[in-house]
Amino acid sequence: MNQSGVAVADHHQFVLGSVTAETYEPSETGSVIEIGQNFVTVLTGIAYGPVSLTVEVCDNEPDFHADRCGWEVVEEATVKVTKAFAVITLSGEKLPDFGRLPIGRGSYRFRVSGRGRDTHWALEVDEPTEEYLVQVWRVNRPHGMVRLHKTDSAWEQEIVEHPTRQWWDPDPAADATIYLRVGYEKMAEAAKQEAIRWGGRPPSEKLSRCPHAIDLAGVDRALADAIARAREPKLRRITVWAVRRAFTIAGIADRDWIAPALDALDDGNRTLPPPFGRDEPEQLWQAFQDDPTIDTTIPENGPAPAPVIAMYAVRDVSESFAFDPLRGTFQSLQTAARTDGGNYIALIRDLRKEFFPKLMPADRYERWI
Repeated sequence: MNQSGVAVADHHQFVLGSVTAETYEPSETGSVIEIGQNFVTVLTGIAYGPVSLTVEVCDNEPDFHADRCGWEVVEEATVKVTKAFAVITLSGEKLPDFGRLPIGRGSYRFRVSGRGRDTHWALEVDEPTEEYLVQVWRVNRPHGMVRLHKTDSAWEQEIVEHPTRQWWDPDPAADATIYLRVGYEKMAEAAKQEAIRWGGRPPSEKLSRCPHAIDLAGVDRALADAIARAREPKLRRITVWAVRRAFTIAGIADRDWIAPALDALDDGNRTLPPPFGRDEPEQLWQAFQDDPTIDTTIPENGPAPAPVIAMYAVRDVSESFAFDPLRGTFQSLQTAARTDGGNYIALIRDLRKEFFPKLMPADRYERWI
């Protein structure tokens, strides 16, 4: 979608962003752009007056060829967007030639191209003497500001990264003893590696209390966060679905002494028939061993047979129903994946289809690292 019109420069700048953005706290400054959360400030040659502006929202990164560039300066940077974006003045007023940018929450790459900045440097003009093109596309990994091209002399300065607290830095309000003992670099690297294991972001408070979630999150963090946001009734439905999946994959869901327990779960019953009660782990194990059609031989090396792994799904139900629904849900999903040899791809595909059909694809979910 393209929008074209006239933007108004004030004190050598105009803004694309939220009307409440704190433009006085940039994270990076270049020659033609200065960026921070929820804003992109475009640096103009004129001090005051109109400039020509076109804004393009792109599906993918547009091509750029420096040897055929018709612009005098081109820079791009990643901006985290959490609020509505518009073309605004320095004082936060929306400009009438432009509507709200059709972008949602997430990280976006903004490429700003400009020309004409040297012609009326620091002057006030009544007609546009400068032209700008802003191209925007969604990204799932943040990247620093890059200067792709520059031949003008306006704002002749190197890209500057302003010091800000990063997510891997220690919390100023927390006890920094461990950072002092181990060293900042090692602790920062440990925080980054943990974020990678959790799918590109550090775990939220909810996820951090669910260690069984890390394998799923590492493959599909969007799905893990969606599960963490789900309410208790949905969590229990997911748990029941995962338990039946585990027993089905193990090939024992149709046993005449197992099927009634799975049916009871499907019906929403929290009390299961023997030997599946919360206080009957020994009886359940004995029932598995007494069934000649079920292999319960645990090898010295290698994983246990699928039926033995599936048996632990009963523990997951107890956890979900009696203690922590979220923790129990992630336990049940891990059990279902382990029953299938750790096949999280199939588990995630079917789980998304059943419970989260409209969820953003995993490869479009923003990664912090």
